[in-house]
Amino acid sequence: MSAHLAEWTLRRLRAGELPGGEAQQARSHVATCAECQRVLHGLEEEQARFEAQVPFERFAAGVEGALKQPKEPASQPRVNGLLVAVAALVLLAVTVRPLLEPESVNRLKGSGASATLRIGGEGPQRAVLPGDTETVLPHERVRIGYTAGPYPFILALSLDDTGEVSPLYATEDQRSLRVEPGAGRHWLPDSVSFTGTGNERVMVLLSNEPLELREVAERALRAWEEAGNQVSAMSPLELGGVEIDWVLHKP
Repeated sequence: MSAHLAEWTLRRLRAGELPGGEAQQARSHVATCAECQRVLHGLEEEQARFEAQVPFERFAAGVEGALKQPKEPASQPRVNGLLVAVAALVLLAVTVRPLLEPESVNRLKGSGASATLRIGGEGPQRAVLPGDTETVLPHERVRIGYTAGPYPFILALSLDDTGEVSPLYATEDQRSLRVEPGAGRHWLPDSVSFTGTGNERVMVLLSNEPLELREVAERALRAWEEAGNQVSAMSPLELGGVEIDWVLHKP
């Protein structure tokens, strides 16, 4: 193995998810490759930061709270009700990409706005970069954090490859929520599991004015149709403010 291993392969190696022969080959490569050792060490540091900031007890408590207080999405045309645990959180992913920044966030240059998505379950917790695509297993839950910067409102929704929209975080009257006061990162409440199979795109929108969920959903469906009904190929919704996206693959 002369080429460097992809970060996704190193993540799977660290999590014990590679098949026996592939894992042995990867470990042999890492043992003689300084660059892959550096990336693997970075993944270990990332994991340590993640678990220090959001201990599993807090993560699990969010899951338990979500399961005890399920919320059904409000009735909307073509709105999906497959969300398990709370009308809230995100999907996510990880394509083959080198480590870009330690916090694994998407930040709009100059605005101070950013977001991060983290996955927890039976195995190690992990953070996923916006714009990436990662497989999320049925037993795993997701939490999402944000730094609002100058934007006072946040809205989150998802769209799957069948064209069904799911409201994730919105007010009871289906508009953007007000962000939490104070600088720094905040976590949207509870944890969420997504059911079904295929790809789903999660969209988090930070804006100066509250957005109407119905209007955002209609714009998302137009973008989906323009992308040939492929959520992974959708263009930004261009609704102003900041849009942060992930694609989640559900096997």
